Amino acid sequence: MVKKATKLKYCYFCLESIFLKMKNLLNILLILLVTIPATAQFKVQKVTNTINTAQEGMYYALPQTVIRLDITLERIDQKPGPLSTYSEDFLGTSNYISESNYFYNLLDVCVSSFAEVDPDQVYYLTFPPQKTKDDPATDLQLSNIGTLVSYNASEGSNEQHPYSSTLNQTNFYYQGDDNFRYFADYNRKKVIDTIVRKITIDTITIDRFIFRTNWTNLSEKDKANEAALKIQNIREQRFNLLTGYQEVNYSGSIEYMDFQLKKMENEYLQLFLGKEVRSIETYTIYVVAKPGETRKTILDMGNGNTIDLDFVLHGNTANLPENPLQKENHIYYRVPENTTVNVKFKNKVHKSVNLLVSQFGKLSMATLNNTQLYFDPQTGNLVKLVKK
Repeated sequence: MVKKATKLKYCYFCLESIFLKMKNLLNILLILLVTIPATAQFKVQKVTNTINTAQEGMYYALPQTVIRLDITLERIDQKPGPLSTYSEDFLGTSNYISESNYFYNLLDVCVSSFAEVDPDQVYYLTFPPQKTKDDPATDLQLSNIGTLVSYNASEGSNEQHPYSSTLNQTNFYYQGDDNFRYFADYNRKKVIDTIVRKITIDTITIDRFIFRTNWTNLSEKDKANEAALKIQNIREQRFNLLTGYQEVNYSGSIEYMDFQLKKMENEYLQLFLGKEVRSIETYTIYVVAKPGETRKTILDMGNGNTIDLDFVLHGNTANLPENPLQKENHIYYRVPENTTVNVKFKNKVHKSVNLLVSQFGKLSMATLNNTQLYFDPQTGNLVKLVKK
């Protein structure tokens, strides 16, 4: 009986000791809950037509990448000559322009990018309904277009990305003209008709010739014949000039005269062979690629002349979750996708550049609890986090 009573006392002592320890632990937790102030909770939600913005808060947006292309094109218009149908008859060649046509050459393209607000990524950050005196001050810095720059940063960033105000513009610079020289020359020719009148006196017959002169318009064939004779004559003159038959070379006089004769010969040849009129066209085009887009035609000049953009993703955001879990005291930002932009002209790559394209990336969330956050206003990416 003595041993049984001793055991009961020992068990009672153990239970009392455990109860005292639990009581002390509860007191410590209660003291901690009393002494540690409640942390203010921020809430962020995507802006829609039905969002409740009655609570105090602010708007911010994520940027999207706008690709700017400054394109320089050469347009070549092929014009058939007014005497092209006689090229084979008078010049003996079938290599001439028979119908009007045009094509382009891509001379240069400059690719750059800047950021603007993504209309599909605008958020409303709701401030806590009650703020205690121990809550730290909230410092949110936005860019000049409303994208995030920093949160509670000790040294706020003053860097602001440029915003382009230039609209799509097109400039044309023409060289040459559509006219053919020497085709609008004198268009009349003299036609002499001979009238023979026979006069018979007794047994003698006398032929009396009467000449009647008329003026008539030259036919196309007559013009072609005259132009071909001019070409032949000019070539003979050039030959005589270059062989020293007609002139002695004084201070480059032969070079000058040969150049002028050659120019005249080419202008007569254009009446048969046709001519090419060249012009320079410059375009400034702004492109906003949509998520999931891999190819985009940005300029169609017709006749099979197109400029396209191919987007090749590097996959640096492939393993990130599609839709991050929304949490209080967290804020949305976006990780951009490394992208190769290929500029293609007639399905051939003319230039390739690597860009960070924000809308090809994925959303993520950064905590606001005791942190300093720094964002890239150009891409919307989190570039620095300082944990207090």
